Amino acid sequence: MQSCIAFLLLPPLRGKAGIGGWHGSRSAVRPLTLSLSREGRGNLGRFPACLLLGLVVTSLFIAAASAAEITGRVVGQHGEGIAQAVVFVQALPAGVALPSGARSAAMDQVHREFVPALLPIAVGTEVRFPNRDQIHHHVYSFSRTKSFELPLYKGEEAPPVLFDKAGVVKVGCNIHDWMSGIILVLPTPYYAQTDEAGRFILRDVPPGTYALACWHEQSQTKVEETAQQVQVGGNVPEVMFTLSLTPARSRPPTHGGRGY
Repeated sequence: MQSCIAFLLLPPLRGKAGIGGWHGSRSAVRPLTLSLSREGRGNLGRFPACLLLGLVVTSLFIAAASAAEITGRVVGQHGEGIAQAVVFVQALPAGVALPSGARSAAMDQVHREFVPALLPIAVGTEVRFPNRDQIHHHVYSFSRTKSFELPLYKGEEAPPVLFDKAGVVKVGCNIHDWMSGIILVLPTPYYAQTDEAGRFILRDVPPGTYALACWHEQSQTKVEETAQQVQVGGNVPEVMFTLSLTPARSRPPTHGGRGY
């Protein structure tokens, strides 16, 4: 039997002093012993267990360190923050692959409204339209990006809709004319929506040079004209977008007069 000892820096342990020999709010180095018998090594041969463990831990640290955040702000002509803008990566540079796995999202129907009213998603996302109201809805879109129709239904009876093309999809209800929503289908999964102050954070972006763009429903500036080159790696400077917006349209009443 052969053994080796590897040391791991563990996160702070919180708790009462003296429990288990560890004191609260301290980082500690604990020894981890791996024992491999000569018969149990299998295909590992003579590969030392401590080296294996070191490689695994190192790869985890590298993966965590390689991803970065892009932060910034979207403002109007007078410097005021713009909420509900969407900042996104237009295309991935060579050598950067799309994250794997299925993507799904939901646009609910609550109190005769689409929630959220704006839903940004990546190409290849399946969207469900659950009906939380006690009445029927008839969801549809005639948009060029994606045309679909979900006839009268309640609950979660309607099948999901796959959005396989980038663009803007305007969603409505054939029964309740005031209901309107937007699904913004983006070319990559790296995007963020601005808060009330116009701030945004794009998380877990791999190193590389990206074209970053900005969209807003009321923007008079074309998306292509907002594009900026951003280098991700090391310290990423804040990115600023300035948009000119058209006045917001008044919305019709949100409740029908006949209880439907």
